[in-house]
Amino acid sequence: MDSVECTHCQVTMTSWSAAGSPMRYFQCPLCARTYASQYDEVFRARAGARRVESLSRQPPPSSLPVASPEDGRWATVRARASRWFTRLETEQRLVARALPPVPRAQALEARSDVAAVRPARTR
Repeated sequence: MDSVECTHCQVTMTSWSAAGSPMRYFQCPLCARTYASQYDEVFRARAGARRVESLSRQPPPSSLPVASPEDGRWATVRARASRWFTRLETEQRLVARALPPVPRAQALEARSDVAAVRPARTR
């Protein structure tokens, strides 16, 4: 069976398939990109993944880069942070669109009106 290598990380991808399904899925352990064997044009064009012909042509396993468990955890943390920052930016844009723009002069008048109505503090 041919193995598949991630063209972004140059790491051998893990693979799995559903029971009885001819389709096989490949995922990079570092960047988590996933490809399906159904889309052979991805492998032919080497767009993200490429097939490695046979194990005899590959260098010995000791020279292949292997993702450590810590690399996998950091990749998960980076992905989660990226999703969080994207969600935060989207929410900020939505809030900015929902609020009408306040002219500078009106904002200053509103502040002075509040200051005039507020009673003075006594100790």
